[in-house]
Amino acid sequence: MQHMAEQLKMVQDQLVRSKDDATPATAKVTTASNRPSGSPVEASFNNGLVLRDATDEWSLRLYARTQLDYRHFSPDDFSADTFSLRRARLGTIATFLDDFSMRIEAEYSDTTAKLNDAWLDYTHFKGAMLRVGQFYTMHGLERSQGAMDINFMERALSDNLLGSVYDRGVMLHGSPLKGLHYNLTYMNGSGQNADESSSHVRSDSKDWSLRATGNLAQWAGWQDSVIHVGGTYVNGKQAADSPVPTLRTEARGVKFFSTTNGDKFTTKVDRTLTAFETALAHGPVKFQSEYIHANFDGVGFDRDMAAWYASLQWMVTGEQYASVYKNGAFGGIAPTNNFRYGNGGWGALELGMRYTRFDASDFNTVLANPAQYTDGADAWTLGAKWMPNTHAQLQLNYVRTAFDSPITLNGKKNNNEDAINIRMQYDF
Repeated sequence: MQHMAEQLKMVQDQLVRSKDDATPATAKVTTASNRPSGSPVEASFNNGLVLRDATDEWSLRLYARTQLDYRHFSPDDFSADTFSLRRARLGTIATFLDDFSMRIEAEYSDTTAKLNDAWLDYTHFKGAMLRVGQFYTMHGLERSQGAMDINFMERALSDNLLGSVYDRGVMLHGSPLKGLHYNLTYMNGSGQNADESSSHVRSDSKDWSLRATGNLAQWAGWQDSVIHVGGTYVNGKQAADSPVPTLRTEARGVKFFSTTNGDKFTTKVDRTLTAFETALAHGPVKFQSEYIHANFDGVGFDRDMAAWYASLQWMVTGEQYASVYKNGAFGGIAPTNNFRYGNGGWGALELGMRYTRFDASDFNTVLANPAQYTDGADAWTLGAKWMPNTHAQLQLNYVRTAFDSPITLNGKKNNNEDAINIRMQYDF
């Protein structure tokens, strides 16, 4: 017993000495010399990976987006059934010094890698913010909705009349009054990743555009409703050899409208676009419509195109469209209850239908091949969209396109194209 007591005393003495003799190798001591300098960086996962300085001097959001489609077409001679990587995007948004923001985004789509956004914003004056660089052209209501948030898998045929989705220039934008939003743009007019120094777009002229919208419901204080009205005007000169709009079906199937001379203008033309838009939403129901008219006027050449659509959406699970309306556009729906298997939530379910009419009868005499192409079409789209959470979507669209005159492809003549499209989408 005495021997055991002596051993226990020795162990206690060793523990005391170990504690008293602790060095930085075994116990970290914070001193003025090794204390971290600067402000700590906070990280969170909120619509992307967000890094933020604790003093709010700067923040950096990294995001990724992808859309995988399957498309089935009838007749088979027009378009092949295919899996398609519709979009794969990587991007970053940075804010710094309170008044500046920057966005850079790259995309892989249709076997092509390209730069989408590369712009800098000065945001101090909320009624007059200034953007420079390459950016999204905010023409019309559907165009102003992000590609991950549009009502159906593809925009209506009318979107083809608005020109390139991205362009380079300067844009003044903001909300000077409650419920009012505008963007005034001065840009190359030559499209995405293109400067006007290239041979086929060489021209000193520029495009300018104005889009203005108002939400009457916000002025009236109706928080669960949207009464959106607006319009867009675009004017500019297109150089010789600049592209004439061509169209394929809303299901991204067969190309049905094409003109002579390789779908290019032979001389300079003045291009004028006018568009009118409206959206009426109350609770989980939304009606949306646009009319777009394009005029091309050159030497011995004055032709028009026009298109319009009307769509109706219903959030079966009850989410409200007013909650995602901001600055003249609708964003993505956030489910009230995220899907969790066996735990009660089912996400959000949206049903919709759309009718579109395209008319280019003024171009009838310059169709590339009247036997192969047509100058007009009607399209019906029925859609279902399931959003298990704010990051994921599963969509199903049925699209039927009726051509004004039969088109011919691969020796097959037909008046219609039917398509069933499925999309799996993830956005974080």
